[in-house]
Amino acid sequence: MSDNERVTYQEQVDMGLIRPKNNLVKPAPAAPLVRRVPPAELNNVTHTIDVQPSAQHIVEMKTSAVDRSKGFLIATVPLFAGLALGMMLISVFFFGVPLMSLTALVVFWLSFVAAWLVSYIYTLAVSAEGIAMFEARSKWQVIKREQEERWNYYKKMNGGE
Repeated sequence: MSDNERVTYQEQVDMGLIRPKNNLVKPAPAAPLVRRVPPAELNNVTHTIDVQPSAQHIVEMKTSAVDRSKGFLIATVPLFAGLALGMMLISVFFFGVPLMSLTALVVFWLSFVAAWLVSYIYTLAVSAEGIAMFEARSKWQVIKREQEERWNYYKKMNGGE
């Protein structure tokens, strides 16, 4: 090759001096941002994590109804005694009830008992025994409804109403 000779572009590519300009990867068409997912696919989601935890936390509750009732009394009696005392003081200062009278004692006692009774009923409903009672009642209601439906169907099949 002389100095006057020119090397073509293709010869430069063949010698490896330059890279061809047409080696770019064409981008893929853009995927849609939102796709419609069938409801069956939405409801079939499972999350599985197969990783062993580094520490295990095991809690064993060993308690009885006596322990729960003592805990309820420890937590609520001072609270309701304070509420009853406040109600009695309100009746003494704002309604003219004598401090050392049967009326003040009745106000104290009734406010204490009313607050305690409401709290006791709520606690009984959410306790282990209350939940078991709710579950048993619900199951018996299902059985009664099913029996009623069966009798209605039986009557209907035999020409009755």
